[in-house]
Amino acid sequence: MRRPNVLATETGAVRELAQLLADPIYLGAGVPRGDGRLVVVLPGLFANDLYLQPIRLWLRRLGYRPVRSTLALNVGCPQRLCLQVEDALQRELARRAGPVALIGHSRGGILARAIAARLHDKASHLIVLGSPVGAILRMPEWSAARAASERLAPRLLTEASTRIRNLIDPDCDVPDCGCPFPDDLARPLSARTAVVSLYSRDDPIVPARACLIDGARNVEVGGTHSGLAHNRNVYRVLGQALADGR
Repeated sequence: MRRPNVLATETGAVRELAQLLADPIYLGAGVPRGDGRLVVVLPGLFANDLYLQPIRLWLRRLGYRPVRSTLALNVGCPQRLCLQVEDALQRELARRAGPVALIGHSRGGILARAIAARLHDKASHLIVLGSPVGAILRMPEWSAARAASERLAPRLLTEASTRIRNLIDPDCDVPDCGCPFPDDLARPLSARTAVVSLYSRDDPIVPARACLIDGARNVEVGGTHSGLAHNRNVYRVLGQALADGR
């Protein structure tokens, strides 16, 4: 089946942000209050924390403590990126211990899945937005999972990602490098970790079927891939999911 035009579709993300900012939910209307727990928010491929500022502000408004990923660019060695996020998280945990929720958009969801496995009982929630975690976990071997994830994304994105990884992380050859990331990604999560995957049937970058996680709460929303981080319907699910799992 032919993919829809990515650029034409993704321009709708601007409209989704405008709709969110005009919606009472962004002020916290009708959303359960937070309990002060840490919530780590991870960006998608080629992105950083800047575009996630609206969701962090919203989480803080609700009463959570959002944590920046500190990633200048989500590209390259996944093990290096996970360690950087974990360093930022540990600094926050040193100030106030407690359970941690992780929210990952697109490739950020893949990193979040590995970090949640490492945190085990400390991870109260794993919430992924338009992330192919489900497809990757259904693959028996990492090499097949990586190939599948590359097939799911537009070719130009995967080629650019590979070129930049070879440039900034020339020693990265997952899984042949022997780093723990593939094992962490596949490791079972704690029974205490609530898992939610939100996805869009209109997503031209990550197909809906790739986002379905076995045993998780899978929720379909409309909208673009980029706009899932600013989608008002996503926020409605997020607010309730964070409250239900605690």
